[in-house]
Amino acid sequence: MFEVKPEKINDPNGGMKKIDDFWGPAKAKVLVDPSKFLNDLFAFDKDAIKEGTIKKIEPYIANPDFTPEAISKVSKACTSICLWVCAMHKYYHVARMVEPKKKALAGAQEELDETLAKLAAAQKELKEVQDRVAKLEEQFNAAIEEKTALANKVEMCNVKLERADKLIGGLGGEKIRWVASTEQFVIDYRNVVGDVLAAAGSIGYMGAFTGPYRKALYDKWNEMMVTAEVPHSDGCTLISVLEDPVAVRQWRIEGLPADPLSTENGIIISKARRWPLMVDPETQANKWVKTRHAADGLSIIKLTEKDYLRTLENAIRFGKPVLLENVQEELDASLEPLLLQQTYKQGGQLMLNLGDSAVPYHEDFLFYITSKLRNPYYTPETAVKVTLLNFAITQDGLIQQLLGVVVAEERPDLAQQKDQLVVNNAAMNKQMTEIESNILRLLAESTGDILEDETLINTLAESKKTSSEVSVKLQEAEVTEKEIDETRVKYTPVAFRATILYFAVADLAAIDPMYQYSLGWFVNLYRRGIQNATPSEDFDERLGNIIEYFTYSTYVNCCRSLFAKHKLMFSFLMYSRIEQGDDKLDAAEYKYLLSGPTSVQTRHENPAEQWLPSNAWIEISNLAKLSAFADLDASFTGEMLVDFKRIYDSPNPQDEEMPGEWAKWSMFQRTLFMRALRPDKCVQAIMKTVAEAQGERFIEAPPFDLGAVYADSTATIPLIFVLSTGADPTAIFLKFADEQGFGKKLDTISLGQGQGPLAEKLMSDGQERGSWVLLQNCHLAVSWLPTLERMVDQFDPELVHRDFRLWLTSMPSKDFPVSVLQDGAKMVNEPPKGLRTNIMGSYLTFDQAYLDGCPKLQHWRKLLFGLCFLHAIVQDRRKFGPLGWNIMYEFATGDLDMCTQQLHLFLSDYEEIPWAVLQFLEAEINYGGRVTDDKDRRLLNTLVRTYTCPEVMNKDYKFSESGMYFSPDCEQHEEFLEFIRTFPLSPGPEAFGLHDNADITCAQNETFALMEDLLECQPKSASGGGDRDQEILNLANDILKRIPAKLDLIKAQEQYPTDYHESMNTVL
Repeated sequence: MFEVKPEKINDPNGGMKKIDDFWGPAKAKVLVDPSKFLNDLFAFDKDAIKEGTIKKIEPYIANPDFTPEAISKVSKACTSICLWVCAMHKYYHVARMVEPKKKALAGAQEELDETLAKLAAAQKELKEVQDRVAKLEEQFNAAIEEKTALANKVEMCNVKLERADKLIGGLGGEKIRWVASTEQFVIDYRNVVGDVLAAAGSIGYMGAFTGPYRKALYDKWNEMMVTAEVPHSDGCTLISVLEDPVAVRQWRIEGLPADPLSTENGIIISKARRWPLMVDPETQANKWVKTRHAADGLSIIKLTEKDYLRTLENAIRFGKPVLLENVQEELDASLEPLLLQQTYKQGGQLMLNLGDSAVPYHEDFLFYITSKLRNPYYTPETAVKVTLLNFAITQDGLIQQLLGVVVAEERPDLAQQKDQLVVNNAAMNKQMTEIESNILRLLAESTGDILEDETLINTLAESKKTSSEVSVKLQEAEVTEKEIDETRVKYTPVAFRATILYFAVADLAAIDPMYQYSLGWFVNLYRRGIQNATPSEDFDERLGNIIEYFTYSTYVNCCRSLFAKHKLMFSFLMYSRIEQGDDKLDAAEYKYLLSGPTSVQTRHENPAEQWLPSNAWIEISNLAKLSAFADLDASFTGEMLVDFKRIYDSPNPQDEEMPGEWAKWSMFQRTLFMRALRPDKCVQAIMKTVAEAQGERFIEAPPFDLGAVYADSTATIPLIFVLSTGADPTAIFLKFADEQGFGKKLDTISLGQGQGPLAEKLMSDGQERGSWVLLQNCHLAVSWLPTLERMVDQFDPELVHRDFRLWLTSMPSKDFPVSVLQDGAKMVNEPPKGLRTNIMGSYLTFDQAYLDGCPKLQHWRKLLFGLCFLHAIVQDRRKFGPLGWNIMYEFATGDLDMCTQQLHLFLSDYEEIPWAVLQFLEAEINYGGRVTDDKDRRLLNTLVRTYTCPEVMNKDYKFSESGMYFSPDCEQHEEFLEFIRTFPLSPGPEAFGLHDNADITCAQNETFALMEDLLECQPKSASGGGDRDQEILNLANDILKRIPAKLDLIKAQEQYPTDYHESMNTVL
C-alpha cells in the first residue's frame, strides 16, 4: 500500500522457491516511527490506490486468517491495521463503481456553471426590470393610499353627518328639558340654604305632627325666612325639596298611602339618621314596611316575645331589616344602644352591645318600630332617641283607599286596569328616568370628538328610541288612566261617606278605652255593606243604596260595642259628621251646641226674671251672636215673650211651634235654642234632629243579637263581651252555645292569680279541636294580657280549626290589648237604656213557642208583659237619682228570668193564681233581695203590686196616668213587638210614677254628659271655625285684661294707713 519493496526470502514451507517478505522493509521504513505511521494511515490518499496494489493484497483479503477477529487474537495493533486494509480494499472497489458517475457529475457541473452564468445575466437583467416595476408600484400604491385616505375622509364625513343627525335627533327633545332644568338649577342653587333648612327642620321636628300642624309650621317657617331674608323657594316643603318621584311611586305600589302626609313620612324615613317610631293606629305603615321588605328577609318581633332579642341580634349581624310591632308608650331599656346607634370598632369590626352580648353590626341593618296606640304619649327622653312619625291616616288618603275598595267590588275590571296601570306607569317612569340619567352620564364620560364615538351615538340613539316608545306608552296610559279615573270618581260619594264614618268611629276611643276599631275591621264592614246593599240598574240609585245601607250598618255594628249612655251620642256624632261633610252644618252653631256660651255678658237685661233663669238668659244672649239667631235676645218682648213662655212651660218644648221669624229654624237650630232655654229637653231635640235627618232607626238602639255577631266572626277573631257593673252574660252565652251545638265543646275559665298557663293550654287545645273557649274577667289578669295579645296575633287561619272561637269578658280597662280590641268583635252586656228599648230587649229573647208554653195562656202573656214592664221600670228609675231609688241597685236580667220561671211554675201547677206569693217572691226575694233601704223596699212592693196583680187582666187597667202603658191582648210574638214599638223612645216621668219635674235634673245631666262626650270626640285642633288652642288663648287673654292691676302695697299703706278706728284699712 505504501509501495515498500519486499525482500526475497526462502519459502518457510520448504522448497527452493523464493517469496516476497514485506516485514523487514516495512519495519525499517514504515514502522520505525509509529506516530508517523499512524499519520500516514490517516493521510493516505485512498483515491490514488493502484490496481496492482489491490491485486497484491487480494490474497491477503481472501485469506480466512486475515480477519480482524483472527488477528485480534495475535495482536491488537495489527487488528486495526487489518481493519484499515480491509477498508481501503473495499473503498477501492466502491470508488471504481463511483468514478464514472463523478465524471458525469463533473460534466453536468460544467454545464450547470454555464447555465448559471447565463441565469445570472438574465437575473441581473430581470432585477433591473423589477426595480423599475417596484418604483412604478410604489408610485401606484402612493396614489392608491392617497385615494383611500380621501375616500375615508369622505366616508368619515358622511358617518359624522349621519351621527350628527342621530345626535341632534336623539338630544333634540332633551334641549327644552335641559334648558328648563338648568334654569331651575340656578334658582334651586340660589335658594338651597332656605330650602335645605326647611327640609332639615321637617325631618328633625315635624314627624309627630298631623297634616294641619305641618302646614301651619311650613307657613310659619316661610314667613320667618322672608323676615330674615333667607333665600328660599316660595312655599318650600319637605316634598318640594327632597321628593324622588320614582321612589315615591314605588312606595305607593308597596302600599304607602297617596296623601302628602304619608309621602313626607316616607321621605323622613329614608333621610333621617334615627330609627323611625311610627304612630300607626290603622297599621298603614306596618303593612307598607312588610311589603317593602318582603323579599329582604324581614323579621317581625314584639316586645312581648321571649326571644325577640335573639331575633334582633341575628338581623343586626347579617344586615336584615326588623319590624318591632305594637309597642306601648315605653320602650325596653335593652334597646337603648340600638336606638342611639352606639357602635364601636373592635378588631376592625363594627360592633354594638345588645343585652349582655356584643354583636357585629352590619351596615345594611334597618330597624322600624310601630305602635297601634291612637294618641300615645312618649316622653322627651324617648322622643330624642327615635324619629317619631305620625302615620294616622288622613281623610284624603282614606278616601282614595276606600274608593279603591268600592270600585273593586262594583267594577273589578276597572280596578284591575287601574292597578295594572299604576304598576306599568311606575315602571315606565322609572325607565324614563334611567334613560335620561344614562344619556347625561354617557355625555359626561365622553372624551375627544363625540362624533367619533360610535358606541355613544348608538347608545344615545337607542336610548332616545326607547324613550320615545315609553313616552308614547305613557301618553296612552295617561289617557286610559284619565278615563278610568273619570269612572272611578263617580264612586267618590260612597268613599267620602265611609271616610266620614270611619273617623267618627275612630274618635270613640277618646270616650272609653274599649272603643277601639281597626281600619281592617272597618274596611271589612265596608265591603260587606257594599255587597249586601240593595242592587239597582240605575247608577245613582245604587250609590244611594250603598250609602244608606252602610251608614246604618256602621251604626248597628258599633252600637253593639257601645254602652247605652253613648249610643245616642254616637248617633248624633254620625249625624253631625255627615252634615259637616255635606257643608250643611254651621261650624259656629255646632261649637255653641257643644261648648255653650263663652261669655257671661249680655246686651239686654233679662226681660222675664220671674220665669226665665239667669243662666238661660246668658245662653240666649250668646246664642244671639250667631248669624241665624241674630237679635234673638231682642225679640224677647211683647207677644213673642208670651210665645217663648209657652215653649218654656211646655212638657215637650222641642215639638212646639217657634214664634215669628224663628219658625224658619231647622231642627238642629231648634236644638241649640233648646240648649239655651230648656237644656233638660236638649236630648229629646237631638233625637228628633237625628230622626228627621237619618230616620227613626238611628235613635233606636239595635237589640242585642249574639247570633249576628257570631255570624260575622271567624276562627281568628276573638269575640269580646264588654261588661258593666252587675252584668253577667254567662247565662245568655251558655244558652247560645247549646243552640249552636257547642255546649259540650266549651271550655270556661275565670282569669285570676295563676290561671294564665291553664288559659293558654285551653286556647291551644281549642285551636286544634275546634272547640269554644271562654275567658272571663280578663281585666283581673292584667299581667297576663300581653300573653293573650301575643297568642291572638299568632292565630293563623291555615292552622286554626274553623270551628274554634275565643270568647272574652272584661270590664272596661285601659290595660286591655289594643290590637285585640281593634280586630275583635265587641259586645256590650248591660241593661238596655230606655223603657221601650228595655222591654223590646226582653221580648226579643222570647219566641212564639215560649209565649204559647203555658196552660193559662191569657194570664201567662198578660203577666209576662207586666213582669217585663216592671223589670224595665226598676232599672230605668235609676236615672232619676235619689228620686228613683235612694240607693243605686244593680238589678240584672237574672232577676227577670227567675220571676218568669216562677210565674210559669205557679200558673202551670196551681188552679188559683197565688198573687200574694208571686208578689212576695218578686218584691222580697228576686228583686227585693238586692234592696237594703226601707223606703226603697216599700217603693218596690208598690211597683210589684202595680204590675203583678189581678187587675192586669182587665182591658181598662193602665200602668200609668197617661193610659199609654198597659198589658195588651196580643197572641203573636210579632204583635207584642209592634205594640212595644208604639211606646215613645223618651217616656215622661209619669211612666215611672214620678212628677213631671222629676227628670229635669236627670235630663240636664244627661244633656251635659252628652255634650262632654261629643267634645271629647272633636279633633284637638280646628273645631268650629278656628284653632281651639288659639281660642283658649284668646279667652285667657280676655280674662287677664279684666283682672285689676296688681295692688301697690306701698301706695295702699300710704293711702290707707293702719288705724284701729278704721278696720277696713286693715282689711285692705
